[in-house]
Amino acid sequence: MTKIKDKLPKNPFSNIAISLSGGGFRATAFHLGVISYLSEIKFSDITLLERTRILSTVSAGTFTGVKYVSTLKNGGTIKDCYKSLYAFMCNCDLVSESLQYLSDNENWKGVKRRTLINAFASIYHREFESENFGLLYDEKNSIHLKEISFNATEFNFALPFRFQKTEKSTLDQDRDFYVGNKKIHIPLEVAKEIRLADIIAASSCFPFGFEPINFPDDFIHDDAIKMKDSSLLPNFSDNGDKIHYPIGLMDGSIDDNQGVDAVVMAEERMKHYPAELQAFSSDDEKTVDLYIISDASPPKMENYTRSIIDKIPVIGTWNFKSLRLFGVLSAISGISAIIYAFYTTIRVSIIGLSIFGTLGLLTAFILLVFSLGLTGLTRRLGVPEFVVKRMLHFDKLKLGTLYNMLLNRRKSSMTLVSDVFIKHMRWFSYERVYGDSAWRPRLIMNAAFEFTEDEVEKRRKKYPYFNPEILEPGDQIIKTATKANEMGTKLWFTTEELEGAKNMPDTLIACGQFTMCFSLLEYIEKYIKNKKYQRNYKKYSAEIKNAIDELENELLKDWKKFKTNPYWMVNEWKESR
Repeated sequence: MTKIKDKLPKNPFSNIAISLSGGGFRATAFHLGVISYLSEIKFSDITLLERTRILSTVSAGTFTGVKYVSTLKNGGTIKDCYKSLYAFMCNCDLVSESLQYLSDNENWKGVKRRTLINAFASIYHREFESENFGLLYDEKNSIHLKEISFNATEFNFALPFRFQKTEKSTLDQDRDFYVGNKKIHIPLEVAKEIRLADIIAASSCFPFGFEPINFPDDFIHDDAIKMKDSSLLPNFSDNGDKIHYPIGLMDGSIDDNQGVDAVVMAEERMKHYPAELQAFSSDDEKTVDLYIISDASPPKMENYTRSIIDKIPVIGTWNFKSLRLFGVLSAISGISAIIYAFYTTIRVSIIGLSIFGTLGLLTAFILLVFSLGLTGLTRRLGVPEFVVKRMLHFDKLKLGTLYNMLLNRRKSSMTLVSDVFIKHMRWFSYERVYGDSAWRPRLIMNAAFEFTEDEVEKRRKKYPYFNPEILEPGDQIIKTATKANEMGTKLWFTTEELEGAKNMPDTLIACGQFTMCFSLLEYIEKYIKNKKYQRNYKKYSAEIKNAIDELENELLKDWKKFKTNPYWMVNEWKESR
């Protein structure tokens, strides 16, 4: 028997939420595969993509989300979005063009500061997306998405910063339309002038690779009239905290790499939709019948391995006293060579001794400066004497030992920020929904790593009651998924990755497609038709049951085709472009 809240949705597959994770172009292409597949599969004659009401994107997932939304708002289709995004990923040398833009003085005569993130944002605007955020509020083309959130993180109150388009609700009229968070509310009239390219930059501005992009300074452009008027921006939060401008914004994955919070908040708003919007929300425990979390992040991280090998040749066994000794010897050698040059009459010897003496003195200067050790260097930086005295102990260590200490700190710090912290936030975000029994039978975790050999074997043992057809993905799918997961987190494809019929972009898109197909089948097996939920399933009308059966049959047909050729849908879409 199921728990009170742990029950199937009344109208499965009717209203859907999707969030797209970060992960560089690996994620962008994978998510493109996900939404392209959802556009092909139907429930009661309406595609699952058209049934999607909430879209939340983070980091590189925002490339896919922004392009899809802007394409629909301009009257285009999913195939137009597919064509545009595919061309951008494959044809635009993003890094080279951005660096060229950064180096050209002519590009920096306006308001924007000369930074790497602003250079990338300018290329996004020129080569990928030229529309403004106000497009989302254009009533000319109504779209199936009602709650849209492109997520970043702000460095003022350390909170998520959401570039969101919401619908009216009866919950709190004052918060129906705003960009930001509970502390910082950017008025809609100002937000409409923000370029979508700058939103992509803010959402995907990952640490170490970029500096923060600042609002409003870095968002101002020639056509931004209201954004230039500082009087329109709030100076204090609702509880009186001072808002200091400009506001630094960085990658949304810092706080929530899956965009789960934005979906949870949107679902709460949907509960309070007015009558004219009721068709876009479900009268159930949750107003969303299915939540698909598309995650392109790798499940594991490389084990931390400390550096123990002396990687500094020759001088690895030296310490700061050794530097002083060799510095003195270099000085003596240099001075001796220069003195001797004055007494010789051979022209070649004079030139050679002068060069040798100069190099000796230069080497001596460098060695003697560094021979001051950490104690001498830190004292000149104004470090308190209490600390300086204790640095003497480090000065006695070998340079190789100090090198390893610095290397291990750098490596562990990078791992902490880029892997440990992100994964911790990942599972914390998942707990928001997986820890809620009302959400649990409405969740699909569509992960790029589903078909690594470890995951396949784990699934065989955990779900032996599954249809054998979906438990055994076959060698072709495993091979394709393995290749897709080999790509790192980066905003480019190498020349080698773009070559061949089974290139990396096609591989990632195919992985998104067959993984989404599998995840839907798994959801039906795990929840809809599971004996645990038999009482709920029996309550479905014959019409709903038939629609579920038709959906399952179509998914199984596609799944068999994917097992034979993982690229079959990619090839079909390529022919139709």
